Amino acid sequence: MSKRYSLIAFLAISVALFGCGKSKQVEQLPVFCKQDGAHLFIKQGNLRMEIMPKIGARISSLKFDDHELLVGIADIDKITDWGTVFWSSPQSEWSWPPIDTLDSKPYTLSSDSDRLVLTSGIDKKTGYQFTKTYIPSGDDRIEVTYRITNHSDHQKSVAPLEVTRLPTAGSLFYPRGDAEPISGIFYPLDAQSIDELTWYQYDAKKIRTDHHKLMQDGKEGWFAYVNKGYLLVKQFNDSPPEAIASGEREIEIFAHVEHIFIEMKQQGASVSLAPGEHFDWTVVWHVKKLPDELATTLEPHALADYVRSLL
Repeated sequence: MSKRYSLIAFLAISVALFGCGKSKQVEQLPVFCKQDGAHLFIKQGNLRMEIMPKIGARISSLKFDDHELLVGIADIDKITDWGTVFWSSPQSEWSWPPIDTLDSKPYTLSSDSDRLVLTSGIDKKTGYQFTKTYIPSGDDRIEVTYRITNHSDHQKSVAPLEVTRLPTAGSLFYPRGDAEPISGIFYPLDAQSIDELTWYQYDAKKIRTDHHKLMQDGKEGWFAYVNKGYLLVKQFNDSPPEAIASGEREIEIFAHVEHIFIEMKQQGASVSLAPGEHFDWTVVWHVKKLPDELATTLEPHALADYVRSLL
């Protein structure tokens, strides 16, 4: 991962963040959404999600009551590595850094009575255009649907990939597939196999002099994070290993060498798109304050059963 961030990029993000005056308000927003300058806020039960349309329409904050679950822009000095973003997979198509048109440049905002829609520009290199649609779907639950449209002049094979930056604390877990985990070009993470689960508890002392990564097939279509008595669950359609993009895996955990964040990453099946075609992929975000007995014991099987009860 590159550590170089240009002054031009910094200034561009600063303008996007703070603007040159008051941001234009959208005249009509769904009743579940409010706008405050460059920020949109979705409230659903005890859950509040913040989105920044001018910076890649990324999710910049996720709170249950007043407890923050994500690493936001105020937490780090890097321009791009915060919040939740959406990428195309395989990453080998664009390498690093992420495509700014899709990752950090402004999205166009539109809405109707029951959903919030944000649309990117068209990336000239890949031909991709992203659309992100947000719909509350029950107490403490928000549905995010990502669309990838192929505006290039040739067939493309592409998969959806959601990336969430979390604090360097807590545990991630999921039902694992049959294949053993790999780490790509990075050091492996010290994760445990507990019956049908893969369980990773963050330990800064085990992060060496480089980034660490775990890549593995999952099962059941969910991936969970627990920290300080709060639970975040991502729910999505499970994909067989052969459907995942070459060199990738359905579930990934990335730990930054400087202990800045953990990345919670999951991706869907690779799809072949003809010019002008698109596909949609939905991730349902569940957030809960754990019952006291679960928060105290953090017993993996009990937590997994609780996650399954939410889905």
